[in-house]
Amino acid sequence: MKLKKDNRIELRFALIGPGTMWNLLYEGMDQSVNLRSIFKGKDEESILALIKFGEILKKKNNYDITIKDDGIEINNFIGINDFENGEKWTSLMSKLKDEIIKMI
Repeated sequence: MKLKKDNRIELRFALIGPGTMWNLLYEGMDQSVNLRSIFKGKDEESILALIKFGEILKKKNNYDITIKDDGIEINNFIGINDFENGEKWTSLMSKLKDEIIKMI
């Protein structure tokens, strides 16, 4: 069974803080957090496209990229109260997913 184009890449987000919730409450809510974008390929062709794309981004040294067996992770550090940049990042990653899907 062939996957529909839109289903070939899964995009998920994770929010990773510097410590426990107690740290955030005690030290203040303005600490930076890591907004992680996780691109996971559902078939061999989409996985290879993600890995190649990740290698290109790694060479630019503008992004914190981790290449995985099934795709890539892109990390963006934002302030916890910086919801506007978080929303922009989420929108950018969704557009990036659409562009990668168009390429495969």
